[in-house]
Amino acid sequence: MTLIVLIIMLLCWGSFLNQLAYRLVHDNITLSKSRSTCPHCLTNLKARDLIPVLSWCLLWGRCRSCQHSISILYPIIELLTIVTILPIFYYFSVTYWLAYFIFCSALIITIRTDLETFLISNLVSIYLIPLGLIFSYFNYLPVTVINSGLGAILGYSLLWLTNFMFAYFTNKQGLGTGDLFLLAFIGSFTGPIGCWLSLLLGSLLGSLVGIMQILAGNNQFSGKIPFGPYLALGAITYIYWQDLILRIML
Repeated sequence: MTLIVLIIMLLCWGSFLNQLAYRLVHDNITLSKSRSTCPHCLTNLKARDLIPVLSWCLLWGRCRSCQHSISILYPIIELLTIVTILPIFYYFSVTYWLAYFIFCSALIITIRTDLETFLISNLVSIYLIPLGLIFSYFNYLPVTVINSGLGAILGYSLLWLTNFMFAYFTNKQGLGTGDLFLLAFIGSFTGPIGCWLSLLLGSLLGSLVGIMQILAGNNQFSGKIPFGPYLALGAITYIYWQDLILRIML
């Protein structure tokens, strides 16, 4: 399979992840809806309007029928799919391809839904934890099944404790349940160390983005930011750079 064919296939997969992410948090429809529609005028989209990235650019980010703007998240997620999933086939042993393909796909959906709606579907977080345990048990992940289970428990516990302490001292909820389930899912695929470092990397990335917003003079910053995308990016960074990160940390 040539690189170009693989890229085209991943662009199409990214388009599918976009649609699945939208349906999971908006109308609770997954694969049963046969045609893609404009979310504003509900017009069925034609094949020429579904070409990943290219259609969005040719239409200048607007619906052909109603001219309503189409979220830039669509091409961003399609491109992110290539950047995130393509290295799997070159970086990891073929044994781990399926597990990491599912893992990264779920994280990409999380990035899309949390950025757009501050929601993380259980279908791509807590419901996939058993898959992490199964893949680990059959050696389709480079973690033991015990570490997979411990990672899931640690991921949930870390954010539950953080949220409990924050609520205790401020009388406010700092994290949503989706964030707790997401880190538990990440832990089930990466183990306790991966879970901890994904949280650390995600926190650092989120802090960096917040500082950049302040330096850029964003005076309308509301204080409410989606944490899921940073956790997801932290986990993706960890699986590709874990050897370097561990050498630096240790």
